[in-house]
Amino acid sequence: WTRELSRRDRSASRSRRSRSSMARVSEGLKQVEKIIDALAQRNDSEPFREPVNWREIGLFDYPQIVKKPMSLSDVKAKIASGQYRSPADCAEDVRLIWSNCMLYNQDGSEFYKLAKKFANRFEEKFNKVKVDEVVVDGEDDRPPSLEEKTKFAHNIYKIKSEELGEVVTKLDQSCPHALDKKPEKDEIEINIDSIDPRTFHTVDRMVKEYLPEALKKSKKKKSTGGETAPAAKKAKA
Repeated sequence: WTRELSRRDRSASRSRRSRSSMARVSEGLKQVEKIIDALAQRNDSEPFREPVNWREIGLFDYPQIVKKPMSLSDVKAKIASGQYRSPADCAEDVRLIWSNCMLYNQDGSEFYKLAKKFANRFEEKFNKVKVDEVVVDGEDDRPPSLEEKTKFAHNIYKIKSEELGEVVTKLDQSCPHALDKKPEKDEIEINIDSIDPRTFHTVDRMVKEYLPEALKKSKKKKSTGGETAPAAKKAKA
């Protein structure tokens, strides 16, 4: 790899806005759920319907490579339990299903090609969804500053190759033109200036989560009963 985002009245008002936002998001999530149902009904979707039973099929390195497993049934369960704030949040988990598969399986393999096909099919359908997200501000659409780009460029040298692979997979899905693939050198260069603002802030957050200091804090939280941020293993080019 080459590494080149009155108090009671005020309370009542917030409550009304919150309920209104949830209603709008709920409709968008229903549209995404329909897409998930349609994908799950396809005969070739079997590998993605349920969590990978790696013990049963002898894939003992799976949990070392795929740090945040996801399946269509997992996404359905999270929708039902109200764990997504918006259709975009839900779509991120759906994309994780395909990226996990492409991360674990070799490029060009049948499973890799199947995941790529489903990823393209999902994006085609998701682009037609009325994405009525709950957006606090326009932060993700803000062009990154030179300082942010510089920090990102430095940070990607600090993360493990496994995590970098996850970042590259995300870029390949959301902003493929930012990747300069050089098969003859077994390298992929990331052109930071070519990453669109929304994708930049997404991968920037990913990289920050994978930094050694962030992972240490995450492990400390786990030891005290807190939640651990997922880390991803990196694919070899």
